[in-house]
Amino acid sequence: MSTITKAQAAKAFGAALFTHTRRQNTFVNMLTGAAPKSAKADMAHGKKQTEKGAPVVMINDLQSQAGDTVEMDLFHNLNGLPTMGDKKLEGRGESLSKTVFELSIDQGRKMVDSGGKMSQKRTKHNLLSTAKTLLGNYYNDLKDEVAMYHLAGARGSFAPSDIIIPTEDHREFKEIMVNEVMAPTYDRHQFGGDATSFEQIDSADIMTLEKLDDLALTLEEQANPMKHISFEADQMANESPFFLLFVTPRQWRDLWSSATDKKLQELQSRAIKRGQGFNHPVFKGDVIMWRNILVRQYRKPVRFYQGDTVTVSNNDKLATTKQVTAGTTIDRAILLGGQALANAYGKAESGTHFHMSTEKNDHGNSNETAIVWMNGCKKVRFSDKTGRVNDYGTMVLDTAVSLQ
Repeated sequence: MSTITKAQAAKAFGAALFTHTRRQNTFVNMLTGAAPKSAKADMAHGKKQTEKGAPVVMINDLQSQAGDTVEMDLFHNLNGLPTMGDKKLEGRGESLSKTVFELSIDQGRKMVDSGGKMSQKRTKHNLLSTAKTLLGNYYNDLKDEVAMYHLAGARGSFAPSDIIIPTEDHREFKEIMVNEVMAPTYDRHQFGGDATSFEQIDSADIMTLEKLDDLALTLEEQANPMKHISFEADQMANESPFFLLFVTPRQWRDLWSSATDKKLQELQSRAIKRGQGFNHPVFKGDVIMWRNILVRQYRKPVRFYQGDTVTVSNNDKLATTKQVTAGTTIDRAILLGGQALANAYGKAESGTHFHMSTEKNDHGNSNETAIVWMNGCKKVRFSDKTGRVNDYGTMVLDTAVSLQ
């Protein structure tokens, strides 16, 4: 057998470049809309709307001003009594009331050492170019995880090697998340099967089509309901409003098993029909639609294992929290409506919210490439006129799953 030289080895192994498969990006880019600046009239219904309806709202205010926080205002709907007949209006005016939501931003950085001159000679690939590509992928993956855990109101314990953000007990978890990860408010927390609280969930309380029925009914009947998703290009947003439910792969399996093949074909057809004439990625791929809920998977499950300590909200106005224990393995589905998450950007070193730079090191022998961003995400939360605090555009559904 002939000896393979270093040059031959470089040729053989440098002919193709493989990177690890990345889990599907499902959140930020696909779900983002612009932040509203004023209350605009709804021409179709003659009422005021104070927000655009994308699940993720991008806020760029801090690009033009100094500071590390940004505020969002919510004006409450008018609901006082009208003045009838010849009764005097004086003294019966209803005051405009609002509540304020605030989030922080912070600088984040990531650096790659793309090696020295000899490292470059041993490969057929441009290591500097590869480093830049992988840093961009890294930022997108990190951003999706940050958004997902804020929306879910928990990190969970699922921690394979390709997830960037550590579990909540890690010393750097809070720094990475920038803003507090807030447990779902009581009115926005649903449970599988016949369970009425997180700690009551047992192995039989799985994701089913009947549970989607319950979820749809909750959306229709609850006070101060979540607003439906309304992308600007969706001409059917008011005539056929919808919400978006992200389920884990194991919840998807349970949901699939709860319905007949004929029923599943009907649900797939409904999703295809609703997405016609509206070329948006939320309707692409393996999706189903039941009533007004579009269901699709997300790939980095928020999962709690039996014995995990989990934070949940009490049934009170201020959404105080308590700690409970998971009685079985539980996955968290995330239901999104309009304006569920605020995504705010500030200025990095370059004057933009994102910056990439390369510098020579070791007397010019090696390259170090770094990205810098100035950003913060937070789940949108407001209090109503009575002072009761609720998550504004997101709800979670916890169900048992089997690891078999």
